[in-house]
Order: sequence, then structure tokens, then C-alpha cells
Amino acid sequence: MTAGVAASKSGPAWLVPLESLAQKRGGDDPGVVGGKAARLAWLVRHGFDVPEAVVLPAEAFEQSLRELPPGCEPRALLRAAQGRAGYARAAEARQQILGAPLPKGLTEELRAFWRAVGARSPWGLAVRSSATCEDGALVSMAGLAESVLGVRGEDALADAVRVVWASIASGRALAYLAAHGVRDVGMAVVVQRMVEARAAGVMFTRAPGPGGRAQADERIINAGPGLGAPVVNGVTTPDVLRVDARGRLLGSIVAHKERATVVGDAGVREIPVERPDEPSLSPTSVHALAEIAARLEKLEPVAWDVEFACDAERTWVVQARPATGHGFPEGGDAETVWSSVNVGEALPGVATPFTWSVAGAFSEAGFRSAFAALGCRVPSRARLVGNVHGRFYLNLTQFMRIAAQVPFLDPRTLVELGGGGGGDELAVQVQDVSRRGFYARLPLTATRLLREQLRLDEDVRAFESFAEKQWRAQSALDLAILPDDGVARRLRDIQALLERTGTVMLTTASSTLGSHLALNTMLERVAPLDAERLAQSLTSGIRDVESARPGIGIMHVAALARREPEARAAIERESTVGLDAIPDGATRRALHSFLELYGDRAVREAEVSTPRWKEDPRPVLRMLRAALRTEAREVDTTLARAKAHAEDEMARLLPRLSIVQQTVLRHLVARAQRSARLRERMRAWVTRVLGMLREAALDADRRLLRRDAELEADWKALVESGSSLASVHSVFLLTIDEVVATLRSPQGDLAPIVRSRRAELARDQARPDPPATFVGAPPPVVLPPSGGDVLRGLPASAGVVEGRARVVLREDDMDTLQPGEILVVHTTDVGWTPLFLVAAGVVTELGGPLSHAAVVAREFGVPTVVNVTGATRAIRTGDLVRVDGDRGMIERIR
Repeated sequence: MTAGVAASKSGPAWLVPLESLAQKRGGDDPGVVGGKAARLAWLVRHGFDVPEAVVLPAEAFEQSLRELPPGCEPRALLRAAQGRAGYARAAEARQQILGAPLPKGLTEELRAFWRAVGARSPWGLAVRSSATCEDGALVSMAGLAESVLGVRGEDALADAVRVVWASIASGRALAYLAAHGVRDVGMAVVVQRMVEARAAGVMFTRAPGPGGRAQADERIINAGPGLGAPVVNGVTTPDVLRVDARGRLLGSIVAHKERATVVGDAGVREIPVERPDEPSLSPTSVHALAEIAARLEKLEPVAWDVEFACDAERTWVVQARPATGHGFPEGGDAETVWSSVNVGEALPGVATPFTWSVAGAFSEAGFRSAFAALGCRVPSRARLVGNVHGRFYLNLTQFMRIAAQVPFLDPRTLVELGGGGGGDELAVQVQDVSRRGFYARLPLTATRLLREQLRLDEDVRAFESFAEKQWRAQSALDLAILPDDGVARRLRDIQALLERTGTVMLTTASSTLGSHLALNTMLERVAPLDAERLAQSLTSGIRDVESARPGIGIMHVAALARREPEARAAIERESTVGLDAIPDGATRRALHSFLELYGDRAVREAEVSTPRWKEDPRPVLRMLRAALRTEAREVDTTLARAKAHAEDEMARLLPRLSIVQQTVLRHLVARAQRSARLRERMRAWVTRVLGMLREAALDADRRLLRRDAELEADWKALVESGSSLASVHSVFLLTIDEVVATLRSPQGDLAPIVRSRRAELARDQARPDPPATFVGAPPPVVLPPSGGDVLRGLPASAGVVEGRARVVLREDDMDTLQPGEILVVHTTDVGWTPLFLVAAGVVTELGGPLSHAAVVAREFGVPTVVNVTGATRAIRTGDLVRVDGDRGMIERIR
């Protein structure tokens, strides 16, 4: 132990009071007490109110590690972090550390601290990580190391210390540190009295401005009742306040809060909130936070991320860190523009390791192949897809620098079509891109592209014939009779089929984009102010759109159920969860046929761990309940109306054009419709192949559980506890390479790896979604929507409609949608689109004019606006809103 810390100790041999660190010169050395403890000592030294705490220096961690195998040392783990065995090594080390002996004398000191401080603290203690590189200038480790709240009892305190120590042995944390050049790390621990919080949360002292840049004239405060952890981690929807430097309120969104997280004798728990629509913070607390922000920025003039807790008397600073210069996603830097708007529609939320291993490689290879087909050069080290808190994000800077090799491709136009932001910044970033290589390859590229487009229909038909045989072969195959190596081969065969499917789908998607750009370019010459709306209207009415078929099927089943009262009554009962409860008849037979055709569909269908409709038909039944509330109508009439609208637009436009222009326009419209139809067919095939992959993975899961008794015991414990993580089978917490390798040659214990990744998955799921588009690193606080009663997005389906809003955040709530309401959701994949025939209008936070959901909305003639930032927070169920699908505007009507 360093002399500085040793000399500062006036009492215990291990636990150092925070005040002692603050008073002793050099006592707040991050290399000794960790970044978090060092910052807390700095806060105490400058007079901020910080809850009483002691610090366990990193040397205690180091001494415990000496009793364990050398492979548990952070240096060894960091060396292996980016190798294939990195996660396995980390998981094994984590289990060893959780059982590590505490240094001599530490157990007694922890007991003494519990008796002196913990026992008189009604909410117990918080045990927080303080890694030696945590909250530093280069890395933050935000959300990677663990904290344990509401610790009560002497033995529980010792166990919590081990849990925090073990969090350093996380595959995600080690990979993050290794990528940032960290070669060694220690783990100190902060043991802190918990504040009896009436409200708590996080404050960002400089609001993110345009492009993610911080602006100093605003503070953003996210707060909720009770503990701040659910707000910081994004588990609850917080109140969001915008205040100026003096603490004056500039705007706010008060969330409806039914429960608050507190600490009691049973640990961390939830209790009902007496006033669910009242602000969590009092004006006094808001002013106190403004003063804290001003004092921090006077000491260090940077943006600060401040966690706070307010009791009955004052506002406490639980943690504070400068929020600049760290945490860039792998493959990016401070100038990189990241976006989830397009990829987030295909796979919203956190992806499991299995899905990441398949979809990540699939996306990278697919994009590279598509760019190569266009004649672009792709740098070998370019990372086009990034992992941001477990979510898929597209590296738009890298993406656009490659795309900019093609002349006349405007980054702003491409970004807007995809639904993203940052177009102006990207336009500046790609100014220096050379096009000489593209021109040199142009003759070969143009010939290849022309040949590819001419045979596109033939290629899709050939693929479908091949894929249909593969699909039928798996349907007839009993996977259970295969040996383990046979299942491994099947997984690889399906993965290869998925890659082939993706290649054809990207070809059709490129054709769709090119067709739309060509049509839009022509329309800008004849109708410059209305080109995008006209392009959307003229290409609607396709009729045979694969993505629209599930919605049409739902309405046909609903029509049959109206004629069978007993079947209708069974569907409308919320207790009905399967088809067995529906009496035999036309409705039940139609549902069976529906699931045979579309059973591989699901909400978040790109996530392989998601149960498909054929496994769990409850989402289908929920959508049927909503459909049965509508008046009986012919879906064919709805589709015909979209086609008639497209024909009317064409009839109004043609007289303004010459004969040559008319011919070109008709050709471009037909080509755009053909490309969109083929793209949607291929998107359906991606879903079917993912369903095949899921079937094989579930069979592998059963085999892994039979092999590993500890893995099976963990799984059964999850199921019995009713945890939401029980829906994620163990196999989906492994990569496809790990599953195949284990099936072919049984390796070491999988349980520690799965256990570690399940904890990481839960942590990622608890974090709030970062902004759909950001620059550099995702900001700690997401700005609430601005603009008062008017929200803006992108027009996706024409028409203007008014109605009551219905905000639906989970598929469990699909059947709450009433006919004529405006459906407001985060994002919509094909699994949501049957509801479009019930809703009067649709509003989404993600997506673009060419997204799958937008295509379906136009076919159904439902006014739709996409890419409306913060729509699910700014709009509440019951609000009267006007959806303008022509201009991309949402207006709340008071």
C-alpha cells in the first residue's frame, strides 16, 4: 500500500474515511483509490454535500487476487480480452473472484462499519465500484462496473464487495478497456450511506446542442421519485426538466409515475406513488441543482454528469464526472456520426450475443458487398456497424465516406431517406473524398450493375426456389435425431443461407434506393416543392407487397370471427393464449393457415431469441382483438383506394409533361414499384431463414443444458423466479461460433460465461436508448422533444387525420388500440403493421420514408409520420393530435 494512503489512516487498517482522503495531499490518487473515490474526495474537499462513505483501496483487491490462479489477474484478462477465449476467461475469473477470501482484518472492519453506520441508516448502504481507470479522461466505464444498493447486514456487505470486485471480470468491460489501450486495472470500492431519497436522478450541466455538441446555457435534469438508479439506468421514464443557469424552468415533461423504487428491510423494492402526475423535484431542489452545476463549472469549465439524491433537507451529490472526451464506440472518434434510425427499425433495442454474432457479421459483409458492387473501395479496417450499449448503430461517417466515392450521391439525401440526422455535418466530412478510382472502374461497374438489374427478377425467383427447398427440408427434418455435430453443421448451413439471402436482399434494396433517387430527381425538375410526396404517392398501390400480407390476413380472420360468435368470444377473452381455446370452425382453421404462412414473424423478428408467432400466438390474438373492434370492411377496398390515389396523382401530373417525360416517368414509377415489391419479398425470406436458425439454436440449447448441470440449474432458477430474462434461452447468450465449437468438441464449463453475459444483457436493457443520431459519444442525458405542441418528423404516408393518441410501448399492449386512434410507437417492424388497419394514423420515433413499415402504411393508406424524436415521451395516451403525413408534422390540439 502506498505511504500516502497508509499515513492518512487514523482508524481501520483497510477502510479509509472519505474525509481523510479529501484532507490528505495525494490521498485522492486514482491509481490507489480508483476514479470514483478520487472524484468524491475532490467533491468533499470543495465543500459539496456527499453522503458519508469509506473507501476500500485497490490494494485489497490485489491482495485477494494473490490467493487465486494467475489467470484472474486483470493484466492477463486484458491481454485475452479481444481474443476468441476472452469471454470464457473472464467468466471463469468472475466465478473465482466471487469466492475470493477477503484480506486479513477486512471482514472485521466491514462489520464494524456496518454497526457504526449501516445499522443506523434506514436505507442501508451502497457499495460502488471505483476502478483505477474509472471516470477518467480517456475512459469512463459508465454502466460497465457494478454497484449494489440497499445492502443490509454484515455478511451481505462482504458479499457486495466481492460482487463489485468481480464486475471487473466482465467480457464487455475488459473489451472496452483493451480497446482504449488499458493494460492493467485495479478495483477500489466505495461503501456509502444511502440517502433516504424523496427524489433522485441525473443532471447534465450542458444540454446537448445541434449535432450532439454541448451548450452551456441550459441544464437538463432527469429525475424520479425514490432512488435515482432506475432513472440513471433508464428503467423508468423520468421527469425531464430544462433549466437555465439560474435554475429557472425553461420547459419540462412530467412522466406518469405509478411506482417509486426505494429501499426497505427486504432490500430494493417498489412502492406506489401517491401523486403519479406531480413533478418529482421541488423548486427548491431544482435551484440547489443549478447552484451545484454553477459551482462545478466554475471549478472545471466542462460539461458535467451529476448523479444526485434529495432527502427532506438537502440535495446530495452521489457522483459527478466530466462528461467529455471518452466513451467513443469502437470504430469511431469525437467526429463520428452514429445512427440507429435505419438499422434500429430492423432490430430495435438490445441484441443478444447470438444475434450480434450472426447479424453483425451479416451486416458488415453485406454492406461491403453492396459497396463493392457499386465500384467503391472499402477500407479493410472500416467498422460500419457499432455496438452502443448493446444496440446496433451504423457508422454514418464511415458509411458516407465510402458512398461519397459515387458522384452525385448527396449525403443529405441519403440520410433523409434512411430517416437519420447529421446530414450537414456528413456533407462537410466527405468533401475531400476522391472519386478518381470510381471513374476508373466505372465501365466495368456500369456493365455489371446493368446486368444485375436486368436479371433481378430472375435472380430473386432462383433464390426463392432454392430457399423454398431448404425451408421444406428443415420442416421435414427431426433435429432431435441428429448427432451434436449434425446440429452444428445445420447451424452453419443456415448461416450460409442467411448470408446468401442478405446478398440478394441488399441487391433489391440498392435497386429500390436507386429507383427512388432517379424518380425523385425527375420530379424535382417538374415539381420541386412537392417531389418527395409525389414520389411516395406515385409508387403506392403496389398491391402485391409481402410485408402487407400479415395485416390483410388478420383482417380476413377477423371477418370470419364476426360470423362465428363463439370463436369471437374466445378471441376477445384475455385469458385466451393459444388456438386450443378457439372452437373448431372456419376461424380456427384460418388462424392455423395464418400461422403456417406467417408463423416466423414476430415483433423484433430480427432478434433470434424472440419467440415467433407460431410458438407464441398471443401477439396475433391481441391484434385480432383490436381488429374485431373495427367495423367490418373489405381490405381489398382499402388497397384499391391506395392504387386509385396513385393513379389520380399520375393523372394530375401527366398533362404538365412532354411525351418523352411521360414515358420516362411511367418507366421510373414501374421500376420503383417492382424494386419495392422484390425487396419486401426478400425481407420476408430473411425472417423465414432467421426462424430456421432459431429452431436449430433451440435444439442446440436443449443439448447444452443436458451436458451442463450448472447451466440447467441456472436456467430453472430463472424460470422459477419469473424473471423477464427467462425468455432468453442460454444458447442466445453465446455466439454462434461458441455454440458450434461446443457441439463439435465439448469444451469447458459454459455456465460462468452465460451467467456473466446474462448480467451484461440485463445491464444493457436497463440503460436508456441513446439518441437515434449522435456525434462522438452518446450524451449522458437525452434532450426532451422541443417545439411545444408541434413535433416534426419525416412524411412516410400521405394524408391528414385527427384522433386520440394511443402510445404503445410493448407488444403486450397491442390490444389496447381502439379504432380511429393514432398509434404512437418507438418503431414498427412488420410484426406491428397489422395494427395499421385499425389505427387512423401512425407516428414512430425511428424509420425513414423507404422503411418497410412506411411501404406498408402507404399500401394501407394510413397517414404516417416517422422519425419523430421523443414522440412516445412528448405525446400521452388520450391526447388529441393531428397527423400530417404530407408535411411530416404532429400537432397536439388543445
